Amino acid sequence: MTIEESVKDRPPRRKPIWPWLLLLILTLMAIYSWNRASEIFDDFSRNMPPAIIDLFRDLLNDHNDHGRVGPRVDVAVPVQPLLR
Repeated sequence: MTIEESVKDRPPRRKPIWPWLLLLILTLMAIYSWNRASEIFDDFSRNMPPAIIDLFRDLLNDHNDHGRVGPRVDVAVPVQPLLR
């Protein structure tokens, strides 16, 4: 009996189960993390003063001015001429 014949006589190999278990664990961790983050954000929104919540909402809203998209804070900085 040669090596090739012994390979042919073997039953087909079972597929490993560990990748599916790893996928299940990662999926459950992602679901738990999402739920925990939602609970934390809800606690923050209940316990924070409304002014801070409005500030975060304004910072995170998308502004589309002059082709620029993203959070923005309007700050006016007085400019003094350079002394020579």
